[in-house]
Amino acid sequence: MATGEAGLSRREQYRFVITAAGPRYASITVALILGLPIGAYISGNLMVLFYVHIGLAAFWFGMDFFFRYVLAPAVAEAEPQIVVSLLPHLSPKIMVVGEALTLGTLGSGVGLAHRLGYLTTPTVWVWAALGIATVMLFIAFVPLHSSQTELLLELDSTNPDLVRVEKLNQTALRWLMGMTSLFLVILVMMVGMRGLIG
Repeated sequence: MATGEAGLSRREQYRFVITAAGPRYASITVALILGLPIGAYISGNLMVLFYVHIGLAAFWFGMDFFFRYVLAPAVAEAEPQIVVSLLPHLSPKIMVVGEALTLGTLGSGVGLAHRLGYLTTPTVWVWAALGIATVMLFIAFVPLHSSQTELLLELDSTNPDLVRVEKLNQTALRWLMGMTSLFLVILVMMVGMRGLIG
């Protein structure tokens, strides 16, 4: 078991993940992914904000799909020593990108709803989308973040427990699958907000 695993504060967890991902990589990634929607919102240009939101959402969904259905099965079939050497470099980068995309996509969606006036008198679709967005944020930053951080800490230990690593990886993948499913539901909510369904 990783040293001090149970005793890490949330700040220490993020410091550990950022160090593992590389501070330069993490700062550039977060600045780009969060800077785009913030800049688009401040610009007041609805078209720019709309396409930034759609672009981030497509990137997020594509990354989730690739990770869940392409990369994860390939890693599962690899030799244990390959997994132990690969995941400490891959997982923190995926965490940084994934969590930034969660904030950027959902934040730009709320910003777009605000600019379009949907938050003035919210419909059932708006309330549903906001509720689902809140659940997605919770999943991304609590159980998914925790299971991925525990996995990294386990791999960082002197003698990683590969059975525990696999269990933590499966837990993370289940949470990720839940987020992908909610992403599809919120897509229906967005279509409803645009008046295309009843």
